[in-house]
Amino acid sequence: MQFYLDIETNGTDFKKDKIITIQFQELDFKGNPKGDLIILKEWESSEKEIVEKFHKILMTDNVWNFIPIMTNHIYDFKFLFEKFNKYGLNCPYLDDYLYNKPLIDLKYTLVMINGLNFKGASLDQMTNKKQSGREVPNWYANKDYKKIEEYIIQETESFLEFFEKCNKHLSQLKK
Repeated sequence: MQFYLDIETNGTDFKKDKIITIQFQELDFKGNPKGDLIILKEWESSEKEIVEKFHKILMTDNVWNFIPIMTNHIYDFKFLFEKFNKYGLNCPYLDDYLYNKPLIDLKYTLVMINGLNFKGASLDQMTNKKQSGREVPNWYANKDYKKIEEYIIQETESFLEFFEKCNKHLSQLKK
């Protein structure tokens, strides 16, 4: 099964900062939502609880049960695996996991669309996503959780719209 996947953090330090949300949504094979967007929120429980809950979803014996579709998977997975280890959750080495795990990362598609330039190859620069996630740590510090949720919903909608267009147009490149 394919899932849109993203996380939000209160900073960029994998060891010191926290995962504050993990959001995912099942998609059909055309990239359309098949289920509701699920947002696991640290402020409603704890980082440990949301990481443990997501670990059970992600770390199944069948690698095809949860195929992530995302942007910049290396950052998100580095954060996730750091927290899996912090909380004593069983997981392989990150490199082994990424090598053996099917996943789709649109980061490289954005780079290609952007003339092979990494700078500016982001959803907020190339889709209807209203802003980058740079404000999320400030909203979190100010306990403005509603803004974080609004941002996540808008980001998800932008991602899914872009993914649907990619799916449609890239398939036309096939002979």
